[in-house]
Amino acid sequence: MGSCCNAKNQCANTLDELEKELQGNDFIRIHQSYLVNMKHIEKVSRYEALLNNGIKLEIPKARYKFVEETFVSYKGEI
Repeated sequence: MGSCCNAKNQCANTLDELEKELQGNDFIRIHQSYLVNMKHIEKVSRYEALLNNGIKLEIPKARYKFVEETFVSYKGEI
């Protein structure tokens, strides 16, 4: 990958650039501000993604159906 990230995961790339670079690597854009590795998502429901560390991230209505369908395809079921 040609990203401009340092050891502290601070990146000079925009999320749009990172999203394109990570396409096909199980990352999903669940929000304008969140690009998430699906292996860290435990559950998607009620317009939220629950991560395996307990953090809940909001999923806007406009993205929810796409996120839910993509996650179900990745995990096999919710």
